[in-house]
Amino acid sequence: MALFRLEAKIFSREKRGRSVVAAAAYRAGTKLRDEIKEKIFDYARRSKGVVESMILAPAGAPAWAVDSNQLWNAVEAGEKRVDAQLAREFILAVPPELAAEAQFQTAVDWAQKHLVDSGMVAEVSLHHTKTGKNPHVHILCTMRKLDGEKFSSKKATEWNDVGLLVKQRESWAEAVNAALEKAGRDERVDHRSLKDRGIDRAPEPKIGVAATAMKRRGVEADPERFQAVRRVKMLNEVRPMMKAIKGHGEVKQNGVGATWWEKSVVFMTRVRDLARDVIKSTWRKLLDVRRERDETKGPERDR
Repeated sequence: MALFRLEAKIFSREKRGRSVVAAAAYRAGTKLRDEIKEKIFDYARRSKGVVESMILAPAGAPAWAVDSNQLWNAVEAGEKRVDAQLAREFILAVPPELAAEAQFQTAVDWAQKHLVDSGMVAEVSLHHTKTGKNPHVHILCTMRKLDGEKFSSKKATEWNDVGLLVKQRESWAEAVNAALEKAGRDERVDHRSLKDRGIDRAPEPKIGVAATAMKRRGVEADPERFQAVRRVKMLNEVRPMMKAIKGHGEVKQNGVGATWWEKSVVFMTRVRDLARDVIKSTWRKLLDVRRERDETKGPERDR
């Protein structure tokens, strides 16, 4: 199902000494050398997850600006502070209903119009997960405009405007919907919040890659992030009932119960069934992890 996502964040060096060269290598699934750290970051082994990557630069940009190694080393060299902001990153969800070529082209066209034409140099990388359920695009952008053969001495502070981010979110939704329409699909996305769309539901928290990885590897059978999502889903289920109780003192449901307490019984039954299913699923996964571990170790030798 097509979902909307445009996440914008700043990639900073911070005191841990993070490298934008390493970040670029990871997102593009390639090998780059950080000239300052004198270290090679090789992520070519994960290239299967990176469908396609491309650098976009403004008209008249020098040749080094479209070379990933030279570009991001120039960014590193141009920032002196230990906590310097090195790049701006956009993470975009692309519809799984579209072919990979259409997903990438939609992101490239949007980045060109809304980022590069304003002066940013942007590296666009399309990622496909193993499950195929979360295709997304990383766009790593420079914080400074080009000034001839080098970066400007001043950062473009107008790119930090919150109003600009609002427009970017809206324009990405329009780009996705146009691509879906062109492909003959009925799905559409909406950049507005649930509140602005008049939907009385709490947003579900993001699970994240860390919690997903822990669950997949068996580090935690039921990570806290997964628990948080289930809690929000449960609250959303009971939300209409509680709103009706507050307003009218009862809840009328089609064939389920005329009063709030009858609905409560039905709801608690559903909660019990959901909890039972979760426990069964978690226990099964735990047994599978133990079985795989035992098979990997093999039979113990005679002592």
